[in-house]
Amino acid sequence: MQRTPPEIRILPDDVANKIAAGEVIERPAAVVKELLENSIDAGADRVEIEFKHGGKNFIKIADNGCGMTREQALMSLEMHATSKIASPDDIFKISTFGFRGEAMPSIASVSKFTLRTRPQSSQFGTQVEAYSGEVKSIRDCGMAEGTEIIVENLFCGVPARRKFLKSDNVEASHIIRLCRMYALALPDLSITLIENSRAIFKSERNSDMLSRISRVCGRDVGSKLVELKDCEFDGMRLCGAILAPGESFATSRSICTFINSRPVDCKAVYSAVKEAYEPYIPKGKFAAAFLFLEMAPSTVDVNVHPAKKEVRLKNELKTRDFIREALSRKLSACSAPVFMGSKTLDLKNENTPRAISFPTPAIFPEAIGHKGLPAETIAPITEKIHGENPAAQFFKSRSLETLSKTIPEEYAAYKKEGESCASIDGDSAPLPKKTRNAESCALDDWRYIGCFKKRLALFENRRGMIMMHISAALKRIHYARIMDSLAEEKPPSQVLLLPLTVKFERADDEFFAANKKNFASCGFGIEDFGNRMYKIAAVPPWLPYGQAESFIRGFVEEGREDGIKIQKRKLAGDAFAKLAVKRIGSAGFTCTEASAFSLLYELLACEFHSSTPDGRPTLKEISEADISKMFG
Repeated sequence: MQRTPPEIRILPDDVANKIAAGEVIERPAAVVKELLENSIDAGADRVEIEFKHGGKNFIKIADNGCGMTREQALMSLEMHATSKIASPDDIFKISTFGFRGEAMPSIASVSKFTLRTRPQSSQFGTQVEAYSGEVKSIRDCGMAEGTEIIVENLFCGVPARRKFLKSDNVEASHIIRLCRMYALALPDLSITLIENSRAIFKSERNSDMLSRISRVCGRDVGSKLVELKDCEFDGMRLCGAILAPGESFATSRSICTFINSRPVDCKAVYSAVKEAYEPYIPKGKFAAAFLFLEMAPSTVDVNVHPAKKEVRLKNELKTRDFIREALSRKLSACSAPVFMGSKTLDLKNENTPRAISFPTPAIFPEAIGHKGLPAETIAPITEKIHGENPAAQFFKSRSLETLSKTIPEEYAAYKKEGESCASIDGDSAPLPKKTRNAESCALDDWRYIGCFKKRLALFENRRGMIMMHISAALKRIHYARIMDSLAEEKPPSQVLLLPLTVKFERADDEFFAANKKNFASCGFGIEDFGNRMYKIAAVPPWLPYGQAESFIRGFVEEGREDGIKIQKRKLAGDAFAKLAVKRIGSAGFTCTEASAFSLLYELLACEFHSSTPDGRPTLKEISEADISKMFG
């Protein structure tokens, strides 16, 4: 069969513009970003941004920059028309925010677009109106020096793209976060953000670092930071604000990088922050860092992403090592132990060292064990707790004495006549639930060997050697307890004497409101308390008071970013339990023969006892045959 070569033709301008718009303009926040960057490049020190309905129907950006003449205004709507670069060499030393000349024509090609601008040298301004890339009118207008752009009915020319946009709250949250990043990046710029005729925030010019972060991002973030003074190395300069030791966040959204005042995503910086905070942040938690890095433009490639979100560094390893070392030194100075007497420690003063303690997670504290307390001391305390706290009745069978005893009586006869013990590594013969009896596998020939580096409890039996990972075992046990409590028709709930108040951002509030019934079905008492605010009046007994707010925020932030949709109560309980056990570790557990066996028996009483909820093994068996092979 003869095939005819296809005809090759040049795309019409309107089609090419719509293709470019698909790469550059992915959502309303991208429109705000491109136009805001143009205002910055125009020398503006004051920008007002207004949007409605998440930016889908209306966006207006007005600045006091240099403005444009009529000829420049019309030229700006042509593809690849820019005043930022002139030769190929300029691409490798870009110092402006925009340079491709794609934003204005791309936006105009997918919206109703109005441009009003006036330079200082002109008595009148110019107004240009366009619809779906076609210029409809050009006329004079009266206005102050600067530029004003209105974008209406975004994606009117490509309605299929509009279907992929999220809700108004989600799109608004992207715009708000974007404006906050630029308000932080440029202290000489004043940004006013207005949504539906209501001011969201206004950044002040030339304020100090911590004040600016607190004003733009909120005191919940700003109060946990310490300032990082200027650090210099090999042509690079670093400053900013970082999270104080002992604090943490549920997500990495507060790790923000600014390279030459441009908000970017940079793997080298993120990796440096993660490595520096590794000794200070619990597993599953994240640091916060607002890092401002200045370096030669020739060492940064900003032309690797259509939206200029990501950058590539000429020497990523050197940059990462520099940032990690600077952060590590600051964190070490903040956490250095010192005797201060009755003086107050001021963490915001970089010359003030601070002793940091990392408390053991309080979820199920009675299962962590205790050190050296006699039974006559423990018993009255336990009795008092169980007598006065109704919620604690649920865990009465697992009191503080649990791990101090030897093998519990209920597990003493772990043997079934005529059957051998099932393999530890698999769940091929899962044990029943906690009401186990003599129908379980035999453990009477097990012997405790010892503890390896406070992490592994070692046992031996006739089959070989078994290793139990202590923190993994605790996670599985705690997960099982939480799921057992949530399996009741009405899960236990503990009323708080001092209710908590929690306020969410727009997108987080939307996710929380959609899942509020799941919180209620799992033992939380939640009431509306104003604009995006809620009062937490009760929590499940497995959640300590001091961790309630961070737990709820962490669940909401992680769930929203991961796109979790919970429709059944069992799935909600599973999600709550998995988040709760992330905080569990082996700190505070004293590994002795008695506590190790007690922990082992309780682990084997759980379904799927061979792994944690996130799939990590709890028990590993090395057979005698495998050990023999190791030695030939």
